[in-house]
Amino acid sequence: MAQESVPRRLGSLRDPSELMQPERLGALKHTRLSFARLLMRRMVDEQWEIDLREVTLDEEGNGRARYSISTPSHEFSFPIFSQKISEAEKTDRITADTWDMWGFLCEGNPSDEFVDWQFEELPNVRTGRATPDVLIWTRGNRSSRFFDHIVDSLTAGHQPDVDFLAKGGYLIRSSGYYGNGLNGTKVFRSFESDHPLGEPYLAQMFSAYMWRIFGYDLADTIAAERNSDAATLDPAIKRYLGTGNSSGMGVALFAMNHPKLVHTWLRAREIALARAKAIEPSREDVVTLQNFLAKAEVWFEEDDSDSKEFFLSKSEIASGLRDVRNRLDDVGSSDVSSWAQLCDWSERNLKPEAREVLHSLLIDVHPSVCEGLAETLTTSEKTDIVPEMSTATLRSILDSNYRWALNIDMSRPEATHHFWYRSENGEEPRLGITGENDAEEYSRPIDIALRVQRLEDDLRASAPSTTVGEFLFDHPEHRYVVERVQTVHDLPYAEIRGNPLDADFIPLHLVSLIKSFWGIQKAHPANKGWVKGTFFQGAPLPEDVRDGDRSYWMYPSRPERANEWRDHR
Repeated sequence: MAQESVPRRLGSLRDPSELMQPERLGALKHTRLSFARLLMRRMVDEQWEIDLREVTLDEEGNGRARYSISTPSHEFSFPIFSQKISEAEKTDRITADTWDMWGFLCEGNPSDEFVDWQFEELPNVRTGRATPDVLIWTRGNRSSRFFDHIVDSLTAGHQPDVDFLAKGGYLIRSSGYYGNGLNGTKVFRSFESDHPLGEPYLAQMFSAYMWRIFGYDLADTIAAERNSDAATLDPAIKRYLGTGNSSGMGVALFAMNHPKLVHTWLRAREIALARAKAIEPSREDVVTLQNFLAKAEVWFEEDDSDSKEFFLSKSEIASGLRDVRNRLDDVGSSDVSSWAQLCDWSERNLKPEAREVLHSLLIDVHPSVCEGLAETLTTSEKTDIVPEMSTATLRSILDSNYRWALNIDMSRPEATHHFWYRSENGEEPRLGITGENDAEEYSRPIDIALRVQRLEDDLRASAPSTTVGEFLFDHPEHRYVVERVQTVHDLPYAEIRGNPLDADFIPLHLVSLIKSFWGIQKAHPANKGWVKGTFFQGAPLPEDVRDGDRSYWMYPSRPERANEWRDHR
C-alpha cells in the first residue's frame, strides 16, 4: 500500500436513523480503529520485546510462567498460574471460581512475594485486592478439543490437523478482565500521557494477546515433558490461531449504558469510512482491494461456524465479497471514479454484513483515513443536569432528536415483555419476563424509549416557561432520562434506536457491536444473547513484533502444512 496523505474531501457520514438500528449495528465488523488492531500496530511499530522469563510446568501443565514485556517507555510483567482442572469444573461464566489459568498484567518487575500474593487474591475476583501497579486481572481456560489435540500431536512428534483447528481457531479462551480501578487496579485516567496502553481497552487486548502466546508455550512445554523427542508447534500454525473469547448479556447492557462511548467510537470509524469513500482510487488501489477481497472471501468460505438465524452465514458473506470482485472486473479499474460509487452499488446489492466487510477493507486499503482518529477514542462520560433549561426547550429536543423513541408503540403487550436486571448471586445481567419475576423492582434503566414517552407526557402538562429544575422537583422519577437527553441529544451516534424490552429484541446485535470495537474477527452466536469468537487470528508472533513486521495479517490463509499430520498417523 502506497503512502498517502489524509484525503482532503470527506464524504457524508451515514444517517443515524438507519445505522443506529440494532440489527444494522450488529453487522459492523472490526476496522483499523478497533482496539486489538490499534494495539497490534503499536506493538509492531515500537518493536516491543516479549520474553518468557520463567516457566515451571509439569506434564499436565501445572505450575507457573512469567513474561517480561519491554516497550520504548515502559516495562511490564505478565505472571501466570496454570493448572489442569476437570471438564466438570470448567465454565466461562463470570461467576466461576476455578479456571485452568489466571494471571495479571502489571508495571515493572514484581517480586516473587508480590506474585505469590496476587495468585492468592486473584481467584477472589469480587473481593480480592490488587495495587495500582496492576493493570489487569484475567483468567482463561484451555479449549477442551483443540488444546488436547495439539498436545497429543506434538507429543507424538508431528504437527496437529489444521483443518480441525480451523473449526475453532484458538487454544485458550480468555474469561474476564478486571481493571480500571476494580479490585484496586490502576485507574485508566491515571495512565501517563506516554503510556503504551493508555488508550481504551489496550490493556485488556494485550492481556488477550498474552493468553494466545502462553497457549503455545504451554502446549510445547507439556509435550516436551511427556516426550523428549516431541515436536514444537509450527510458527505458521501459531500465526494462524488466535485467542478465544465469549461475551454475553453484560456487553449488551454496556452498549446501552454508555451512549457517549458508543457515539465516540462509531463517529471515528464513520469519519474514516467517509474519507475512504471520497477517494478516487488508482489502478493500484483497485488491485489492492481485489487482493484483500480474495483473502477475505477464502477466509469466510473456510469458516463453517454456525451463524444460526441471527447472522448472515459465512458462505453468504463470501458470496457477497465475490460479487464485489466481479463488479470491479466488470466496470474496470479505470472506471471507478470514487469508492463512493462502489459503496452505493453495495447498498443496493449486498446484505449488511458483507457490506461492512467491504467498508472495513476500504479503510485497510487507505490507512491514512484513520490519521488523527485513534486519539479521539478516549472521551469523558460525565453527565449533568442543566436545571435552567426550559421545559419547552426540552420538549423541542425530544421532538427533534428522540422522535424515534416517541414513535415506538409501547402500548403493545410485546413491547414491555422483558425487563433487565442483575442476578443477586452472580451479578450477571439477565432478562426477566414482566409480571412473572420477583426481580422486576430491580430492573435496570435501559428502557429509554419508554422513559422518553413518559417524560414527554408529563412535560406536555408543564408550562413552557417552567425550568427543568422546577420540573424535576415535582417529577424526580424523570431525572435519569432528562440527564441523559440533555447530555447526548446532539451526539448522532449515541442512542441505539431500539426497544430492549420488546419480546423480539435480540441482545447479541449489541454484543456484536461492542466486540467489533474491540476487534473480534471470527464471531458466531451461541444463542440470542451470547457471542463466541476469536481475537488476533493471523496476528504477528513476538518474534515478528520484535522485527517490526508490518505485513497485512487479517484474514489469514490456512498453513500449507495443514495436512502434514496425516503422514504421521
